[in-house]
Amino acid sequence: MLTIETDKRECPICGGNAVRATEHYPAAYWRCEACGTSHLFPQPSGAELDDFYEQYHAGTSENVGFARFEARTAQDFPTKASLVQQMLAGSRAPHNCNWRVLDVGCGKGVFVRELQRLGIDAEGIDVSTEAIQAGAAAGVTSLRSGHVETQSEWHGRFDAVTMFATIEHSPDPLALVRAAHYVLKPGGLLFLDTGVCDDFAARWVPGLIQWYHPPEHLFVFSTHGLRHLMTRAGFAVAALDPNFERNPWRAAAKRLRNGVAALAGYAAITTLFGSDVYERMRRETKLPLGALAFVIARSGGDLA
Repeated sequence: MLTIETDKRECPICGGNAVRATEHYPAAYWRCEACGTSHLFPQPSGAELDDFYEQYHAGTSENVGFARFEARTAQDFPTKASLVQQMLAGSRAPHNCNWRVLDVGCGKGVFVRELQRLGIDAEGIDVSTEAIQAGAAAGVTSLRSGHVETQSEWHGRFDAVTMFATIEHSPDPLALVRAAHYVLKPGGLLFLDTGVCDDFAARWVPGLIQWYHPPEHLFVFSTHGLRHLMTRAGFAVAALDPNFERNPWRAAAKRLRNGVAALAGYAAITTLFGSDVYERMRRETKLPLGALAFVIARSGGDLA
C-alpha cells in the first residue's frame, strides 16, 4: 500500500488554480483551470515510486500489464526512429552524420536498439535497474540506470533527447524537461509523447480514459499545458500533433472510435445504472480510450 505525502493544490505546470476533478482514493486528480493539465494529489513518495517501477518492469506489479504495453508501444518505434533521423538530418545526408541521442525512460532499451539499427549513437537511461539489466541481457548496449536530472557530466552532450511514455510518470515534469535541455547541444531536439486529457473522449468520460491511472500516471497533460511546459523549460515547440498515430488512417479511426465509445458509454452507463455507478467506474475502471500527443521541440530559449 502506498503512503502519501502532502502537496499544494497549485498546478505544478503553470502555477494556476487546480480543482478536484476525479477521485482515486486515497488521492485525486486535480485539473488546472488555467492550462487544463491534471495532476495526482497527493503523490506517492520518491522511494515508493522507485520501488513501484522496479516491480513494474519486472512484470510483478498488480497495477500494470507491462508486457502488453511494451509490445504495443514498440510497434510505433520504427516510425519514431525514422522521424528522429529525418529531423536530425535536415538537408544533410544521414550517413555523413554522427548524432548522439539519449532515450530517457528507456525501459529495456527497445527504442535505443531501433536507433542504433539506423546507425545513430544512442544511449538510454531509466530509473529501473531491473529494466536496464533485462535490456543488457537482451544485448542492448549503452544503457544505464538513474535519473537524467542528476547527470551533471552530460551538459551539452546530445543532439536529441527522446522521452516516450515518460513525462506523465515523473513527479516533476518541469525538472525532467529542463534536464533534457541541459544535456542537449544548443539547438538540439526533444521528442516526446504523452496522453492528453483535452480530446473528445476525455471531455465526455473524464476519469475513465486510460491516462488517469495512479500511481503510474502522476500527470495527464493538455496540449496547452504541454506548450507551457516546453516554454518554461527553454524549448520552442516545432510541432505538436494532438492525436499521434503511425499513419493518418489509424489516427482517423481512433478519433471515430473514441468519440463513439465516449458518447455511447456515458449514455449507457448513466441511463442503465445511474450516476452513482458511473462515478464508481471513474475511480475503478479504465477504458482503452484517449489521444496521444507527440511533441518536437528545439532547445535554445531561456528557462522560465
